[in-house]
Amino acid sequence: MRHEISPDQPWDAADHAVIADLRRILEHQDPMPSGLVDRALFALTLEGLHAEVAELRRLATPVLSVRGEPEPDRACTITFSTEALTAMVTLAPDRGTVRIDGWIAPPATFAIEVHRPHGVVSVRSDADGRFVVDGLEHGPASLVFRADGGRGPVVSTPVVEI
Repeated sequence: MRHEISPDQPWDAADHAVIADLRRILEHQDPMPSGLVDRALFALTLEGLHAEVAELRRLATPVLSVRGEPEPDRACTITFSTEALTAMVTLAPDRGTVRIDGWIAPPATFAIEVHRPHGVVSVRSDADGRFVVDGLEHGPASLVFRADGGRGPVVSTPVVEI
């Protein structure tokens, strides 16, 4: 029996059955990646900030190791740059979490926000532009820099995996 499809008619049980079958097939053959919805919502939240986005300029991976450990700990240094500022951050493992050590140039006091899919962590840099954020869980993050007193643009980094 052939089922006629018309955009003018309301959906019936046969339409719902076809869509349900299609969903089962797609979920089996091409399942949605874990965390995709959270990552998409996170990206949309960042888009809504209307911030200048810093360009990822350089990625280096120096190796740090502790004697007696079978696998060395790895630290990653990333530099973000805009016309307004340059920020260099080092991401280092710290007992199952991640520590961010950062430096902002030109040096000044900034409010720094680490945007994560499930919240925001806020810290301040010192007058030399240095800051530390520790105890972060691994996962996607974006940093947002706001100059003290609202002087200058708001700068956001691309989302990186920490």
